[in-house]
Amino acid sequence: MAKRVVFLMSDTGGGHRASAHALAEALHVLHGDAVQCQMVDLLTHYGTWPLSHAGAYYLPLVEQHRWLWRLGIGCSNQARLWQAVALSARLWQRGGLRRFAAEYPADLYVSVHPLLNHAPWWALRRRYPHTPFATVITDLASAPRPWYNPAVDLLSASCSQVQAAALRAGLPPARVLLGGLPIRLAFAASRPTPAEARAALRLEQRPTALLLGGGEGMGALEPTAATLAARLASQGGQLAVICGRNEALRSRLARQRWPGAVHVAGYVDNMPLWMAAADLVISKAGPGTIAEALACGLPLILHSYVPGQESGNVRYVQERGVGLFCDDPDQIAALAVNWLAPGNAALAAMQARARVAARPTAALTIAEALSKLLG
Repeated sequence: MAKRVVFLMSDTGGGHRASAHALAEALHVLHGDAVQCQMVDLLTHYGTWPLSHAGAYYLPLVEQHRWLWRLGIGCSNQARLWQAVALSARLWQRGGLRRFAAEYPADLYVSVHPLLNHAPWWALRRRYPHTPFATVITDLASAPRPWYNPAVDLLSASCSQVQAAALRAGLPPARVLLGGLPIRLAFAASRPTPAEARAALRLEQRPTALLLGGGEGMGALEPTAATLAARLASQGGQLAVICGRNEALRSRLARQRWPGAVHVAGYVDNMPLWMAAADLVISKAGPGTIAEALACGLPLILHSYVPGQESGNVRYVQERGVGLFCDDPDQIAALAVNWLAPGNAALAAMQARARVAARPTAALTIAEALSKLLG
């Protein structure tokens, strides 16, 4: 009989689901149909209001009401306050959590979301006292306190800073794995050359900057794209803009008349090919995008970040010498043009450092550890 793994996630941003898919893919590579994976958006389907609308609230919070987001992150990082919140959540959410536990029996539960490591663990442990529970942290250097539950059977840390934080939170060293951040295995496979990838995407054979805003198309992509397009056109480069699920932005950009070679896309499922075609990435400081860019050996210009949750990602990139943070469109364009100048040794050095920092097979490493919990 196949073993059953249930991933606890929520669509507050695209990274949690993407990480769960990467882990499910890796488990399938290791075990084929002997392991069956399911993903449950626990907040949407089993949470009470306002958690049941967390996916809809996420983007307005981080884009338009950042003071409230900062307040929430700050409160969650206060140990005693978070303990009180976690205890209250057991009572507040217990009806939905009991339904979830009854409807999703499994051989292993894996949380890939910061809010799903305490109350869900408590509810599942009460019903299935011997079923293992693992946490895979899908944030980078600034993973907030709610990620860390000392009672879980395994915690996979995305980087050394998170590993140290897990140990400080009381997890036994034997239960902490420095697994990296799970990304699709396509990023670890042999890739086409930039020329081959550009031909496949019908891009011109020019130095290429890839502008991203995460799955939701966040940040000042519109003014940044306008400035980048003009500067790159004057230097013989080209720009590709991926708008994610931000259809309004994609539509506006697609209608514009650009001064040079500009290619606009919405949500794409072939990001490894787009990154293979690029020479550098300009992006929001999302952990998944950073991990994917490093796996492709691409330097990063970070144009924005979610306060608290992603602020440490900026330090992570800069400390490793694989990119810079800049939120001014003119300065972003100047950096991009400088880096893409023919024979720029700084770009080549950053590309080499990016490959050293990358963990392209993190999903397989974590899947092997999860397999041990499955027995």
